[in-house]
Amino acid sequence: MAPTALSYFEDTYKLVDQAKVLQVIDSSSPPDPALAPLFSKHSAALVLDHTLFYPQGGGQPTDIGTIVSSPSGTVFNVRHVGSHKGTVYHLGSFADQQPFDSSAGTLKVQMNVDEPTRLANARCHSGGHVIFSVVKSSGWPMVEKKGHHFADGAYVEFEGVMPEEVSKEVFQKTIDDVVSADMPVSVYTENDGQDDGNPRRFVQVGGFEKNACGGTHVRSTRELGRVVIKKIARRKGQNVTKISYAIEPREAGE
Repeated sequence: MAPTALSYFEDTYKLVDQAKVLQVIDSSSPPDPALAPLFSKHSAALVLDHTLFYPQGGGQPTDIGTIVSSPSGTVFNVRHVGSHKGTVYHLGSFADQQPFDSSAGTLKVQMNVDEPTRLANARCHSGGHVIFSVVKSSGWPMVEKKGHHFADGAYVEFEGVMPEEVSKEVFQKTIDDVVSADMPVSVYTENDGQDDGNPRRFVQVGGFEKNACGGTHVRSTRELGRVVIKKIARRKGQNVTKISYAIEPREAGE
């Protein structure tokens, strides 16, 4: 099967679109044994020719929403989205327990991505990139290791230790300045000379250094609200700095 086209790459804010159903899979028959643990939590999975739904991964949570059959109005509730070997699986259950009745590739459906979830995830992910951008521009000997952009415990982790003289309050002020400057958050693909020759997708906050990323993002830092630094943990024995953060609404007048 050809890889699922990832339409969410094109526009974070596009939440509704048409697609064709390629497969309806009962959860008891996953196409790969590696998918069994994920499939076991849901009653069915749909494979579409393209998707607006972000599959959980890259430190970002899954989108949720509905997929609705155009002719019958049958609703499939999407509770989790995962990707395996290029195919995106929309997992969940049919609202009336009646699956779609179609031959592969002939049934047209409407995808409806849940807007609050999508935008909350995009803000959280972009907030992590603001932190990355500020750290990379500082000249400190820190290299990004990983990001966890989930609302309940978001953090960015770096190899290297942030200088002791940089307090949480000082770092917060720098983050606040970037956010309030309403810098554009640009998403684009380019060939950066990797051995495979395939173009990669990058995210760039304002004029800061770009970073490879496949997630969803806001248009500008102003849309983030507030990126609140919760804790800066310097683990000198491990040569690691973990910066925990949260996304909060902007205060009145800001």
